[in-house]
Amino acid sequence: MTRTFAILGILCYCMTLSSQDTGKKTEHTVSFKPQYIQIKDEFNYGLVNRGLNLVGEYTLVSYIDKNIFSYQAELGFGVNYNQGVGMIWSLKPFDLYYGFRLNSNPAIQITLGPYLAGYYKWQLYPELQSGHMFWISSYETGPRMELSLPVKNRILHISLSTSLVSLNSRPEYTSEQYYYSLTFSDFVSNPHTNMTLGSWNLFNHTDLRLELIQADKDFSIAYEFEYMGYFEAPAFSYIAHSINLNWKIGNKKTK
Repeated sequence: MTRTFAILGILCYCMTLSSQDTGKKTEHTVSFKPQYIQIKDEFNYGLVNRGLNLVGEYTLVSYIDKNIFSYQAELGFGVNYNQGVGMIWSLKPFDLYYGFRLNSNPAIQITLGPYLAGYYKWQLYPELQSGHMFWISSYETGPRMELSLPVKNRILHISLSTSLVSLNSRPEYTSEQYYYSLTFSDFVSNPHTNMTLGSWNLFNHTDLRLELIQADKDFSIAYEFEYMGYFEAPAFSYIAHSINLNWKIGNKKTK
């Protein structure tokens, strides 16, 4: 696992240097994302819990010639309810994307390329499941398409991605256990156990973003829809609708 993060760090660093060498623009953005979520976990009697997440996200975008490299990371926490209160923590340590420009029209920009991302979600339902921890983790890759087009005096940016291949972890589907542990090492080690490789037959993660940008403003608003589904027992599904409040910070054009 340490080797994986080292490789990802080197890739991100090299891409950033490459963008600087080409004399193109690099953008940094921080986002605050209130989310309305729905969670259905087979472990939790198949109940659909609904609630609110609060998520912080950081994005780096580098323009390499006509292509795009981006890195994202986010951290979130939320509460939900159905026959008792539930809690969820989410972490996206990396989301790497390299998009190839498909057209030459400066007014309408279309890029398509692969992304590689890691996701973790931990859940607790103390009123229904005592202190037992549930989780889903994903190391995934697939295509992402981004489209920017003018709308009056603004730009509408659309991003759509869906996973094709993923490595996932879920708790084992066993009989009820009375022992549980919630140490920091459990939060780290549990999402890396029972890892299973699969495609759409096992897991799918789809994300759609619609962002309205004004060229001379550092603030923008976006709507994001996210779906995550694990289809084998114990099945899991997650849907989030969010309003993303985005601020560009420290952006500059390289020489």
